[in-house]
Amino acid sequence: MLIFNEGQRPLLEFLRNLTPQVLLATTALLLWAHLDFKRIDLSNWPSTAAFFLCVGLLCLAVIANLNQFLDAILNNLGVYARFARRERTRGVHPRRAMLRTLKVMLRHRPTLLLDFLGTVAVVNIGLLTIAVAALNAAKAALR
Repeated sequence: MLIFNEGQRPLLEFLRNLTPQVLLATTALLLWAHLDFKRIDLSNWPSTAAFFLCVGLLCLAVIANLNQFLDAILNNLGVYARFARRERTRGVHPRRAMLRTLKVMLRHRPTLLLDFLGTVAVVNIGLLTIAVAALNAAKAALR
């Protein structure tokens, strides 16, 4: 996936889909702040159900967004994924197999390796953004 070519659409979709994730995370944090999980209290079941619903939807949204974004890069990594699987079947430790795969990728297609590392950075920055934005919004709402 080249971020400046065919990767533009998946990147923008990934970033666009962060907003509902922040909303779900903020709502879950706001509901969680008023729940007491140390005891069972059936009188508060609507808030508890809403909390678990928000957390479940947040997990599904994060997984779906990551899968959709990573599918674009995995289309270009098929050869290297097969190489890594072959290394693993030979009994190579997973870390060593990953490092060998990255070395082969660097030797044959260095721009693809840079795209892969950039994609990993974008995904982690996106997840960090969700967490920070949700915590800040919940903190501001609880004041």
